[in-house]
Amino acid sequence: MHDIDRQLKHMLVGEFDKGWELSEKLEKLGYGNLERTDDKQSHEEIWLRHQFNRGWYLIQQGKYLEGCQALESGRHLNVYGGSPLKTDAPIFNPEEHDPNGKSIILSLEGGYGDEMIHVRFAQSLKNIGFEKVTVACAPELVSLLSRVPGVDQVILRNEAHKVQHDFWVPGFSAGWISGHKTFDNFPNKPYIFPLEESVNIWSSIIKSDKIKVGIRWAGNPKFEHQQFRKFPVEFISNIAKYQELEVYSLQRDDNTVPLPKNITDLQYLLLSWEDTAAAIANMDLVITSCTSIAHLSAAMGKETWVIVPILPYHTWTLGAPSSITSPYYESVKLFRQKEPNKWDKTFEELYGSLEIKFNLKYNEMPNCDREPRKLHMGCGFQKLPGFLNVDILESAKPDEVVDLNKPLPWQDDEFCHIVAKDVLEHLGNTGEDLINVLKEMYRISCHGAIWEIVVPHWRCDTAFDDPTHRRPITVGLFHLFDRVSLLNRAKSKQGVSYLAFEHDIDISVLDTQFEFTGPWQKRIDEKTITQEELDFALNTYNNVALTTRLLIQVHKPARIKYEELEEVMLS
Repeated sequence: MHDIDRQLKHMLVGEFDKGWELSEKLEKLGYGNLERTDDKQSHEEIWLRHQFNRGWYLIQQGKYLEGCQALESGRHLNVYGGSPLKTDAPIFNPEEHDPNGKSIILSLEGGYGDEMIHVRFAQSLKNIGFEKVTVACAPELVSLLSRVPGVDQVILRNEAHKVQHDFWVPGFSAGWISGHKTFDNFPNKPYIFPLEESVNIWSSIIKSDKIKVGIRWAGNPKFEHQQFRKFPVEFISNIAKYQELEVYSLQRDDNTVPLPKNITDLQYLLLSWEDTAAAIANMDLVITSCTSIAHLSAAMGKETWVIVPILPYHTWTLGAPSSITSPYYESVKLFRQKEPNKWDKTFEELYGSLEIKFNLKYNEMPNCDREPRKLHMGCGFQKLPGFLNVDILESAKPDEVVDLNKPLPWQDDEFCHIVAKDVLEHLGNTGEDLINVLKEMYRISCHGAIWEIVVPHWRCDTAFDDPTHRRPITVGLFHLFDRVSLLNRAKSKQGVSYLAFEHDIDISVLDTQFEFTGPWQKRIDEKTITQEELDFALNTYNNVALTTRLLIQVHKPARIKYEELEEVMLS
């Protein structure tokens, strides 16, 4: 195992001191001297990974300037997503450029929560002398962020050419570039404000003589998987048992589940971020996992309790694992995970704080901790630590010898994570056989489980070279079992497959990535091909990509019933 992977392993179980020792070791070795994980990896990539991890530690130690500069490595590793602002203007450098009387674009990056975090620095840019600050953000946030102090105007990220500007700055760099070197006097006062008229409208929806509490238990499923912050919804929904509380669910889009009758589900009323901000304004308290709701609520100055995994996001990192506050927001209280894969102790602490704060009667908390099982199907000789590695090949010495073409020998809902790398294309003689494999994978998966699937790209020779490959596997195959997608197709009068309903499956594709062949990867690296041209090539030409990687989420119970689809089809 590489030292960087070993470091991450320590961090995920809270062994931060051991992780820091490895960081110090790698830093002393220096650029170009770090061992690479494989021949394909460059010295630059391995150094960027080291720097990104080191940035987390520097923030933990209170070294804001050094930590932020190191975390910028994430941009080059595509951690933040998106592309640089398309402009000929330079990135503002406080050591070389004069801000006085100039204009700048603050280009926000990352997810919605990241955009909310870093928009605060619009005022900081004004404070160092900029006359005009334009914020470039996601279209869904334009209205909400237009009222942030220091923001003169808001544009979309592809509209830089429409506004005059002398400089620009990426969101994750804005803090230190605008003059913040430590957490002393850090901007943590409320800076996002809801529309007054929206707040008044929502006061007729969120009205109760009881204590009003908003809850949110999960964010984007892709990031939940990557950041290990997911916990059973019962831990948080159970607070509705307190008679003194009126509980409202702020969950929408992903990870929605059937809720107890005494929780008001707002998902169908939260049509925009303006609605969400107005709803939060009417709450007495918001309790949430580390999602964009946490950042919105805290940025509004609402008392916000955030449930944080052992390895926290950078906003919750200072003083981890002991600190319960964050320099980013004055209204936040943190409830940190104590043990890997376990949340009982965290919620015991939260329930106790809730009872003390509102003088509530004791409420027994559900014991939802269980050891999540992970399955590696068709492992071959490549075992994954922490997984049940299974294969039909006895010589590979798997944990269990299993024929994946037969009914799987595990209980319903037993696994939270399934990896199937280079295996699905080998299974089943007929289409019905492959569907049975998917049905079995679905049966043994719990609600919210993640599937990581890797298959040869369907337009690559490698999909057909191996005579044991039964068929090419396409992304479209999995979309046939996404019931929400199928319902949307029905609403737009497109053809609909009934396979998902016939075989009682509901999954959704969260992310699709490709490993490109050499010539095409070179064009990508040299930026001589646009994303539109690449998408066209993937679906038109052969041997553009070698493999397809899919991240898929399981939904139980199914989100859409057959009767709902039938009603739309007959309308």
